[in-house]
Amino acid sequence: MNENAIRLSKKQWQAWNALEKPHVAEVFAGGGAGGGKSYLGCLRQIYRRTTYADTRGFIGRESYTALRDSTMKTYFALLAKMGYVSDVHYKYNAQEHTIYFNNGSEQHFRHMAWQPSDPDYNRFGSTEYTDGFVDEAPEVDERACQVLLSRMRYNHQKHGITKELLYTGNPGENWVKYAFVMDDQNRLLALPQHRERVLFTIFDNPDEELRESYRQTLELLDDYDKQRLLYGDWTVNPNIERPFAFAFEESKHVSADAIQRENLPIKVSVDFNRQPFTCIIAHLWTDEQSPHLHIFKEIAVDNGSIEEMARRIKAVVQNLFSIELTGDAMGNNKTVKVRESDNNTMFSALRDALGITEKQVRVVRNPFHVESREQYNLMLARHPDFKIHPSCTGLIRDHKIVEVDEHGKIKKSDRSQIAQQADFLDCSRYLCNTFLAKYINTLR
Repeated sequence: MNENAIRLSKKQWQAWNALEKPHVAEVFAGGGAGGGKSYLGCLRQIYRRTTYADTRGFIGRESYTALRDSTMKTYFALLAKMGYVSDVHYKYNAQEHTIYFNNGSEQHFRHMAWQPSDPDYNRFGSTEYTDGFVDEAPEVDERACQVLLSRMRYNHQKHGITKELLYTGNPGENWVKYAFVMDDQNRLLALPQHRERVLFTIFDNPDEELRESYRQTLELLDDYDKQRLLYGDWTVNPNIERPFAFAFEESKHVSADAIQRENLPIKVSVDFNRQPFTCIIAHLWTDEQSPHLHIFKEIAVDNGSIEEMARRIKAVVQNLFSIELTGDAMGNNKTVKVRESDNNTMFSALRDALGITEKQVRVVRNPFHVESREQYNLMLARHPDFKIHPSCTGLIRDHKIVEVDEHGKIKKSDRSQIAQQADFLDCSRYLCNTFLAKYINTLR
């Protein structure tokens, strides 16, 4: 192996050293484009495979095409640069997408796209790994990464090593930002002990010629992508050409006055996605002929547990008889977890778990997105007291970044993108469609 051919930048060394810490299981290394993220991840995997015999590494990306055309090219180029020769030091099985090293180690290349036939990523549960590298992690579903992390247990004791999963990626409104970098208020996160982050950009790349060439290319991008990819800015807002909630104004619609109050009826609106299962809780009332709608709580439950959602609603609402429940009219599907013996609709299951009566559930047909968008924005523009509490950060974010396509339909095809997860916004749409229909028709 030609060790002199390998150079790491200061930031790459920081990420490498973070991976060496026994208590650290997850490291995010990324930021701007061209900082050497894929190089770092591939080098780390080669090092682990060749240093520790009979280990098994995972390299993944959202699509196999991207994995093959980018990450794997970097991996094989590094192998050659380090002096490893095919059919001498290792063999590559193209059908299995697996490298077999002479020391018994294996390198698996796998795509990580969500599949309807495997919604819980059980395909990752059939193999144990020593460690892994997820390239461009923001494009991958967070659940896929967590399932993969749970499989990191292969031959650790034999070598005295621990699990490690390296993520790389660029800034954006995605799960990586909120897990490793910043919260909803764009404040730097204090990470738990098992996680570390190293943020870098093209300016941290040790290759001066590549650094200058890449910089010139990135300078040609629009302002949003330039801030993200050139400067590694995690606070910049995405360009939303066709926002769903175009009438939303944070200064007008977000207020600390939207609090829970005694003796007011409570509206609970749910969206039965499994990942996550969401709801919002609000007061809707009228005094002196003036309407008020205050959304004071949002709840997200991973893995779609009806029982957990009911428990968390009960923790907020003391008087369950004050609840009126609504939500997605398609709530008779099985996207969230219910007992195998329960053949009721999702609403029936949630109603039973809450202990409320059938009369407290009110579900109506939801309009198509185009009609819903027109109605919802009319309400935003004209309602005298529509308020969201600042703690409802997911709902506020949805109002800012959820986008519609050229046909007026909410974009939802890629759930790895935060901008295409409209769960809280859907809850708010259902709430208004059920309880404000007469008011909106009067406005129209």
